[in-house]
Amino acid sequence: MAKRSDFDIAGSHDRDILVVEFTGRSTGDNARAMARKYFEVVLASGKKKVLADLRLLKGRISTGETYFLLRDLPIKPTPVGIRTAILETEEEAKFATFLEMAANNAGLGIKCFFDREKALAWLQSP
Repeated sequence: MAKRSDFDIAGSHDRDILVVEFTGRSTGDNARAMARKYFEVVLASGKKKVLADLRLLKGRISTGETYFLLRDLPIKPTPVGIRTAILETEEEAKFATFLEMAANNAGLGIKCFFDREKALAWLQSP
């Protein structure tokens, strides 16, 4: 069981966009708790545009763990109508590519970016 101190997820607002910042360590053990907390923050905000910033997060779960996490999300049904831009480091480009593909296959509308301004512009586009 993951300790709460392993990670933190905090939400703030930038105009009509919810900015969710992930800090701490990402592991297979705490991935479901992180996903659950993320959806709690998003759903409590009432926002439909989300910038999820993973850049300060240490470590990433494996592709297999990512696939199963997205397939078996702890929130059912998956919220609809939420557009999410994932902000990732260029060092994690391989993870970002897989995350985007797997999340979209799971029905989540996300797109990964390495540049904050491009991510915000995508969220504001029609």
